[in-house]
Amino acid sequence: MTEIQQSPLYASYIEKLGWAVDRVENSYVFIKKFPIIGSLVKIQRVTSLPSLSKLHPVLTKYHVGQISVEPDSSIPQKQFDAWCANLTKRVRLMRSPFLPTKTLRIDLEPDEAVIFSRFAEAKRRAVRRAQKNNLQIYKSTNIDEFIRLKNKSVGFLGFITSYGVKKLWQTFPKNQKTILVDTHLTSGILLLFWDKIAYYWLAGATRQGKKLFAPTLLVWEALKLSKKRGCKQFDFVGVWDERTPRQNLKWKGFTKFKEGFGGKPMYYPILR
Repeated sequence: MTEIQQSPLYASYIEKLGWAVDRVENSYVFIKKFPIIGSLVKIQRVTSLPSLSKLHPVLTKYHVGQISVEPDSSIPQKQFDAWCANLTKRVRLMRSPFLPTKTLRIDLEPDEAVIFSRFAEAKRRAVRRAQKNNLQIYKSTNIDEFIRLKNKSVGFLGFITSYGVKKLWQTFPKNQKTILVDTHLTSGILLLFWDKIAYYWLAGATRQGKKLFAPTLLVWEALKLSKKRGCKQFDFVGVWDERTPRQNLKWKGFTKFKEGFGGKPMYYPILR
């Protein structure tokens, strides 16, 4: 499976954010030009690391000073280490990743009952309590409403977390995106679909929504919807990574939430 960051749709979205897009072998390369200091390059979720002989001309072309390389989970750590060691002769590697280095994925191939049985008991109970609260989940196409909900859920400076979301929504076609919200507009999820994977791209919930257990019910409905669409996996798009315990400490809260749905961890190679 090709991850969404190497899809032509994602490349188009990145272009709309003001990045240049190039290709090295079969991989998209994203370039951001900065005055004086040179350009920054991102190479994300590639299934094979591009040959340095093909990459170096691109780095020279764009006067690249820094590069962030975040391959997918199929690349062995030792292979990534060796590739990076040779790359650093030409350019400085960024050690702060743009993407999460660990995620959780749920297998959607079993029956719904089996998927639900893999939830933690607290999550199964939360789904039932949300249903008793008469919460209903429905699809929405109102991206502005979702952005307002997301910003409200985060609070001050919440708009930072929804930067670029409208351009993302405009880029992906109708059959590869959806928004799920509850009837009270207290919680919502933006889902993207690519290559049989459903991505829990962005989510938000107000205090009231959390009291009603809306986020948990939303995930359950998202799982069922993704399975009906023919997706094989459901990706939570990032959790706290114990390999780098001092990074993203604030992620521990939503990591615990995501872990309750029975997904399996997926680790990406990291700079060491």
